[in-house]
Amino acid sequence: MNRALWKKTILESRWLLAGGAVFMFAVQWLRVWIASFFSVQSMEGIFSFMPVEVEGLLPVSYSQMATTAGRIAIGYDDPIVLLLVTVWAVARGSDTISGELNRGTMEMVLAQPVTRLGVLFSQGVWTIVGGAVLCGAALLGTFVGLQTITLDQPAEFRLFVPAALNLFAITVFLAGLSTLVSSLTNYRARTIGIVGGIYAVSMVLKIIGRAAKGWEWLTYTSFFTPFEPQLLVGVRNRAWTFWIESGDSFALGGLGYDSILIGLGLAFYIVAAVVFCRRDLPAPL
Repeated sequence: MNRALWKKTILESRWLLAGGAVFMFAVQWLRVWIASFFSVQSMEGIFSFMPVEVEGLLPVSYSQMATTAGRIAIGYDDPIVLLLVTVWAVARGSDTISGELNRGTMEMVLAQPVTRLGVLFSQGVWTIVGGAVLCGAALLGTFVGLQTITLDQPAEFRLFVPAALNLFAITVFLAGLSTLVSSLTNYRARTIGIVGGIYAVSMVLKIIGRAAKGWEWLTYTSFFTPFEPQLLVGVRNRAWTFWIESGDSFALGGLGYDSILIGLGLAFYIVAAVVFCRRDLPAPL
């Protein structure tokens, strides 16, 4: 029966994953193609007209964004790319428990020789594997673009691996958060609404924390703060470290960012498992 459970989980979302992977590949390939339209000198000329205040809102400096790697790295922070991984994570996480309850199919699933933990485990593992597929497709799109498109200055493919890993980390976080909320509610729409609200508030908090002087502390309340794929490409000494020291203070590196997001995501899954295994489930209407 566990095999049937896995088959059900995969079949329910195979087209969403396939379409997302193709689109993710295309977006990153197009990002390399768009980067080939500009040279480093032309980008530096464009940024020279930009206000200095705007630079403080960006994850990297203008000079780093003007480089070939910096221009391509924007693709990993692109709203479309973030939307793709968010849709996958929230769609799968919200369907894990509240989706089944909302459709009235959870009782039929649990009437089979399966455990609640098994149901949650199959959904969670497949969601995380799907997130890895999406981020792998993004990385593949960058690799193919670098191999097939002529750039004014070459960029090393390995520079973009930390960015893809950071994208995967926030996917795990969102999947875990959505599953936790799903375990607490009976309606999928309510789950999506709650997660969407948390998502929007978190994004606003990061923007305010960066833009408003004296409100920098707000960035520590946003889960978007450890999501900095452009920074991990532009500042190479932070890509593969947990933290770097700077005098009496320290700053998190790429592995530190990823550890926070993945750690919280897995913690959410554990709490969701405890809630789901202990709660009373409503009868289907």
